[in-house]
Amino acid sequence: DSLLQEILTMLILLVLAAAAAVSGEKVKIGDIKTLHHAVSGEVYALDDKTLMVQNFNYDGAGPDAFFWVGVEGTPAQTNEDTTAILAHPFQGVQYKYRNEDAPILKAASNEAVTLILPENMKVSDIAWLSVWCRKFSVDFGNLIFPAELQTSSASALPSPLAPPTNDLAAKAEPEPESEPESEPESEPESEPESEPETEPEPETE
Repeated sequence: DSLLQEILTMLILLVLAAAAAVSGEKVKIGDIKTLHHAVSGEVYALDDKTLMVQNFNYDGAGPDAFFWVGVEGTPAQTNEDTTAILAHPFQGVQYKYRNEDAPILKAASNEAVTLILPENMKVSDIAWLSVWCRKFSVDFGNLIFPAELQTSSASALPSPLAPPTNDLAAKAEPEPESEPESEPESEPESEPESEPETEPEPETE
């Protein structure tokens, strides 16, 4: 019974930890498009150097598969020099595309995967993420990143809220246009006042 209680408390702690991670300031980028080997998952930016793939699924059947990102093109057509392998599990080492030491992805079922970007890359630079098999040059699943991606949710949220207030101010500006209509009315009134002043001139002759 005590073992069961310990297991239950551990499970509760894990659930709470997962809930805390979920409630953090992360920005959803999109869902991985399934192409082969049941690859799927939801991709989030935790900050400008960290990605998280939640509910990641993969049958593990690829002989040379890994998470792969690039800053231009697509997984099928890109410059290898502008790409990087995002090792999972991450052990402090970054890998270029041709590095044979990069760890191969194992099977996963609804896993939460954390991916660390290399120093020369930021999340906002990335054009795509792929679960890629290097041996056969096959894309098992990918996500094309949106061009307008904002990674820092705290600083990104206020900016979309600002334009509506500007729009309201702009809508209010046309109202004063009705004021000039009264100005021409006053101009004719002042003209007759100056005419009598010229009449007394003939009296001096």
